[in-house]
Amino acid sequence: MKRKGLLEKHPIIIFFVLTYSFSWLFWMPMVSTNHESRLLLIIGTFGPTLVALLLTGIDRGWSGLRELLGRLLIWRVNIFWYLFSFLATMLVVMASIGIYVKIGGAVPQFNDPRKIYLVIPAFAYVLFLSVLGEEIGWRGYVLPRLQEKHGALLASLIIGVLWGFWHLPEFWMKSNFHSQIPLVLFILQDIALSIVLTWLYNGTGKSLLIVNLFHAASNTTLGVLPILPMDTGGDLRPLWIAVVLLWIVATIIVVVNLPVWLKQRKVVDR
Repeated sequence: MKRKGLLEKHPIIIFFVLTYSFSWLFWMPMVSTNHESRLLLIIGTFGPTLVALLLTGIDRGWSGLRELLGRLLIWRVNIFWYLFSFLATMLVVMASIGIYVKIGGAVPQFNDPRKIYLVIPAFAYVLFLSVLGEEIGWRGYVLPRLQEKHGALLASLIIGVLWGFWHLPEFWMKSNFHSQIPLVLFILQDIALSIVLTWLYNGTGKSLLIVNLFHAASNTTLGVLPILPMDTGGDLRPLWIAVVLLWIVATIIVVVNLPVWLKQRKVVDR
């Protein structure tokens, strides 16, 4: 009973401590050995979701787990949310590449358009072996609780920072693409993405399906379109431009919804 009482008092702190501990337990050995294992990366990535399921089960039992996982089945939403989820990041990245070329950057080498069908398995891989390991935790467990205390805006900022630093061991792996990206740039990206994901979650009536689709589409886009340093000869300008554009989108979302986003939510979506 004491453990449950502690969980009721400090669910967010406990979540982040356990999530960091679980994920880093599998990631840090790769840092020390300088040998990247795909299996260990995937297992560590599922830290947020596994911890969320564990804590929800302890706190609310099977009914809580059914309610949490049931949000993955909320699919009857306006088609706008689907279009935004699948296309928004692609449009931002294409715009950033266009701006980069306009200011004198070299035209990057795009993938063979005849192999566009490979986007489907790439998306499936990212969705089921990466994103599903995160979003049930970040948006399904933490976001509702933080919104209850601090409102949507501050909740998004807190999650964005801690979500970004959660990836820190990947920046210490020389073979991982994160090592080629400045940490500050990545944190800024995750804060802006956190704002967008909060907007998607609240706007779709707590749909974790839409949240997962957006996250997976975003990661797939970054892997397919030539914007990361390994695709631009080490030039970070396209990625910086993309993050600036992403922040413009996030700022518009906040400004339009500011009165609501600053309010604490009276009922926690637990």
